[in-house]
Amino acid sequence: MKVWLISDTHANHDKIKTYCDRPDNFTELIIRNCQQRVKPDDVLIHLGDVAIGPPEGAVKFVQALPGIKWLVRGNHDGESYGWWLKAGFQQVCDGMVFRHCWLTHRPANSLPDGTTLNLHGHLHNVWHGFKPDNAGEYAPAPWRRLFAVEYTGYAPVEFDKFVSQPDRWQARGKKEVKGNFIPEDYLTAS
Repeated sequence: MKVWLISDTHANHDKIKTYCDRPDNFTELIIRNCQQRVKPDDVLIHLGDVAIGPPEGAVKFVQALPGIKWLVRGNHDGESYGWWLKAGFQQVCDGMVFRHCWLTHRPANSLPDGTTLNLHGHLHNVWHGFKPDNAGEYAPAPWRRLFAVEYTGYAPVEFDKFVSQPDRWQARGKKEVKGNFIPEDYLTAS
């Protein structure tokens, strides 16, 4: 069993294509990449902002994702815990401690006892142009790690690899990389 991370999928959200310079087929790309990597007995932890639009679109998206799905709700995931459980998640919360990491949607201002890192989403490709209204209050901190699908080739990343190799996915701030933001070997990995 492997544990995977993903965040800010914003399935079916047309405006996010413009805000974050996503390809037109990003929803299908995320589903395909998840289906190629995540096995049925793997855990997929979603750090929030699952889908935008009609509820049936969110349900369809969640059900297309493989694995045992856990959700840390984001600012666009206002439905109740029960709603998300019925949609296909096996666990739903607003923040959780996992392997000494504090998992949240928005960057945390502090760490709970016993944790060393805050893995979060929310800021998308902030290092390369996306500027949420409140981006200024989220300055990089040595213990924060941004998970952004814009920096992972619209694919989930194994939890332990994300923690041990944060710069590979721009998790600590802007890094210079050739061509695409994502190393070529990850784009072709399965």
